[in-house]
Amino acid sequence: MAISENVDPRMKRTRKLLQDALFELLKKKPLSKIQIKEITETAELSRPTFYKQFETKEELLFSRVDDVLEQISKEVFAETQKGKPIDMMTLVTTFFTQWQSHKQLLRWIFQVENKDLVFKAFQSQLRGIKLLFDQFVPPLDLAEQYEDYLTGFLSGGMYMLIKTWVDNDMRESPEKMASLTFMFLYNGFSPMQSQHSQRPEMLENAIGVLQS
Repeated sequence: MAISENVDPRMKRTRKLLQDALFELLKKKPLSKIQIKEITETAELSRPTFYKQFETKEELLFSRVDDVLEQISKEVFAETQKGKPIDMMTLVTTFFTQWQSHKQLLRWIFQVENKDLVFKAFQSQLRGIKLLFDQFVPPLDLAEQYEDYLTGFLSGGMYMLIKTWVDNDMRESPEKMASLTFMFLYNGFSPMQSQHSQRPEMLENAIGVLQS
């Protein structure tokens, strides 16, 4: 969970020191080979200090993911405040653009052996996207009724989509990744969309981006 703005500054500083220490170690070896003792020694903090905020090194890693997701949400929200029309494609492109600037963090995420932890992180991201989308495309009852199943299904798909993107060294642009995402989701879940009239034009735009 992203840390609150009202949290004691010392806790924020400790969180940042631990994150930085973990990332420094990740440059040398995979997450599975890193011990909590190494993290605290690198951060020049005590083990009890670590356990005041985190239970595991994976939780520490994903604390940074939460920070990134919070920043992404702020960037997307900023896009909605520019006073010009905005659609789902623009929102998804903003998400991919932000993730592109955190390529190394994504590589470290995919090192995590417990994939359930990774899926939970992507579920968190998808829920954040959904809250933004609901401002523009109100969901129908069918989507709400099966939200847990839908989120779980999409989390696995989003995990593999982004992992493949990273494995391919992000050779596709954020615009093209957003177009791929849009086509996969819109074609697969069109009964759950409430604005069917937008689909032909947006799908044509997505194909145009991919062909460019």
